[in-house]
Amino acid sequence: MSRPGHAYSGPAAQPAPPVPAAADQGAGPRFPLALAGVGLFAGIRLLALGVSAFLLPRGKFQTLHYSLWHLIASWDSGRYLTIAAHGYSYVPGNLRLDVIFAWFPGYPAAIDALSWIPGVDADRSALTVTIAAGLAAAWGLTRLGLALTGDRRISLLMVALWAVAPGSLAWTMLYSEALFCALAVWSLVALVERRWLTAAGLTILAGTVRSTAVALIAAVAVAALPPVIRAVRAREPVGAWWRPAAALVTAPLGLVGYWAYSAWATHHLGGFVWVEKNAHNSFDWGDAIILAAKQAIIYGSNASVALTLLVIAAAVILTACSLTERIPVYLHAYTLVVIVLALAPGPFYLGSKPRFLLPAMLLGLPLARLLAKARIWVLIPLIAVLAAASTWFGIYLMTTGWAP
Repeated sequence: MSRPGHAYSGPAAQPAPPVPAAADQGAGPRFPLALAGVGLFAGIRLLALGVSAFLLPRGKFQTLHYSLWHLIASWDSGRYLTIAAHGYSYVPGNLRLDVIFAWFPGYPAAIDALSWIPGVDADRSALTVTIAAGLAAAWGLTRLGLALTGDRRISLLMVALWAVAPGSLAWTMLYSEALFCALAVWSLVALVERRWLTAAGLTILAGTVRSTAVALIAAVAVAALPPVIRAVRAREPVGAWWRPAAALVTAPLGLVGYWAYSAWATHHLGGFVWVEKNAHNSFDWGDAIILAAKQAIIYGSNASVALTLLVIAAAVILTACSLTERIPVYLHAYTLVVIVLALAPGPFYLGSKPRFLLPAMLLGLPLARLLAKARIWVLIPLIAVLAAASTWFGIYLMTTGWAP
């Protein structure tokens, strides 16, 4: 028997009811749910910017010598701007050919597309893409949350928790996470609504933005295979099953296409895998995390390592909790693959793990259910404190020399 508030009554994934109708019913007559979710995300990110501006000239954060704009355009932002301006053939300074291919072309392509507008340089273009993508992702997450739970408050809390997650500083930096998450969440919405070709198209685009698109490809495969197999076994006409079959075949094209290009450009059959290995980010199946945890327990640890390990532990716990949710199995598949892709590579970039976990948007669903019972006067200061804490955490990691 399903719990109250769940849209699905059993483990078998059934087509969700039309989300627009549900949204109209749950949004109320004055403030549409989509607008509420977008406004909530924007408000939290503005608060994060304010906290950043307050912290940067104070205490240990002064060692960064960052203005607010320097923070926004720091670290990997420069890599994306370089690719947007010069493509992969231009390798300035120590940005070697075997490393630059670790950054996917989708986000730089979006930057370059907007840069053709008169008066819009690459920096403004990149910030525009990041902001627009973040707002689009928040809109999609409210829609996905409502489709899964039928509850307006839970949907908004999912957005709020995602917006304040550790690593969420990336939402206000010139990074590709916002664009990937926007494509990912709308692809998942399309899967829930059984719009197969839309889901496949968005997954193709996501495959040009981040390798985490493997999780989306897995979700499409888990969602599309059962109806295709059932239809073939029942000898139904092609018109009844060609769309999920087409989604199954085409969804990997974006990611596979970039892998093929990187293999050709680097003259290595492994291509992207070889690039990741050279960047010390190949799969070690979590050995580096386990080693860091052992050393922290035996020898003690500094604050940056301890806090990052706590974030990782919380993500693992939330993953286990999320598996108890009565949602379609392909959404569980997406979350599990994101977690594996975030935590399994090593041994470097421990400080980037919180950012790698950001696409696991459904991790907030169990917490959102729990917090939905709280009063609004409790939720508002709680979310504000979490937003400030996650901002502090992201900038603090930079002071220790860790990339966000």
